[in-house]
Amino acid sequence: MAVTELLGLPSTRGRFPLIAAQSVDALGTGLFLPFAVVYFHVAKGLPLTVVGAALSIAALIALPAGPLAGRPIDRFGPSRTVIAANLLRAVTFTGYVFADEAWHLVVLAAVTFWGEGMFWPSTGALVAQVADDGQRARWYAMERALRNVGIGLGGLLGAFLVAWGGTGGYTVIVLVNAATFVVAAGLVASWRAPAGTPRPAEAPPAGGYRKVFADRIFRGVLVTVFVFALCDLALTVLLSAYVLDGLELPAWQPGVLFAINTVLVVLAQTVVASRVERRGMPRTLQVAAGVWALSFLLFAFVPAGQPTTAFPLLTLAMIVFTGAELLQAPTSSALTVAIAPAPLRGRYLGLEELVWSAARVLAPATFTWLLSHGSGLPWLVLIGCCGVAIVVLGKLNRAL
Repeated sequence: MAVTELLGLPSTRGRFPLIAAQSVDALGTGLFLPFAVVYFHVAKGLPLTVVGAALSIAALIALPAGPLAGRPIDRFGPSRTVIAANLLRAVTFTGYVFADEAWHLVVLAAVTFWGEGMFWPSTGALVAQVADDGQRARWYAMERALRNVGIGLGGLLGAFLVAWGGTGGYTVIVLVNAATFVVAAGLVASWRAPAGTPRPAEAPPAGGYRKVFADRIFRGVLVTVFVFALCDLALTVLLSAYVLDGLELPAWQPGVLFAINTVLVVLAQTVVASRVERRGMPRTLQVAAGVWALSFLLFAFVPAGQPTTAFPLLTLAMIVFTGAELLQAPTSSALTVAIAPAPLRGRYLGLEELVWSAARVLAPATFTWLLSHGSGLPWLVLIGCCGVAIVVLGKLNRAL
């Protein structure tokens, strides 16, 4: 118990199938994620521009998935929705093997993204359902650390399969990823909730989404969710383009920065979450926004074309950036669950997923446009967004 407390881990007794399911799911995701675009280009012969357009169209089609998943989560329970989302993605990834035309990709990717839109709010609601009182942030932190480990290992295994099997290796990756979704669904199905675990409502709660939209506090939370989504997406969408095109630095530097971020999340996420769990969640998120703003300021002032001078400053900025992530990720999830009435939890989390999805659609075009008008401009805009989040969170803290 002393070691568990030192590492900031939650009580996991009787919940091993759920932890194993998350780990297996993350491993499969890590297998495919680095090759998501390349697979359709190399193995299927589709032009990169076609692949990009197809995936963007699919993402737009799947935008309503989160909110539409809210009612089934509240009606049938989050575990059933998690199982359905995993099985849906298992079918679509198997279908990728037989997809040879752009419209095949649009249809299959849209259904895949729809499954993801179902999965995230349902898994968030499942954690809220099974976590011991006061340990939800720890559970979200552990889930995030496991996902980073799985994605890291999956990425290494995927690289090996591609190097070993060439085009056939890509097919193996897709099929193994499909199999991991089936295994994860089976693990969740095998779990039996202990006595006293809240059961899903027998009938849909009166009011539904009208009650959610009427929640003034939650509307403020959604503003911060959108800001934090943009901050988080700066790592995957903006950083590499900024380092390589904006600063004209060596190609190895973004990969090392990503590795630093992953290692810090794996080592420190649960520890940080446990240390701040007794502090007010809006206050913790205000600190996270401030730390993120500091990291963006550091990124904005990295000198261009000077690899030796730039890399230490980029490393410092990445460490500060990761510190903000460690504070925000589990706390933001726990805040939504804390203010959501249990019978409407799925709907709250579904709207949160919609906001994240909207940020994923807007971020690439917005960041690249800003970058084309000045290498430091995206970071300065993000600093302004953090300022908005700090103001909103101050109001939420007083309201709560």
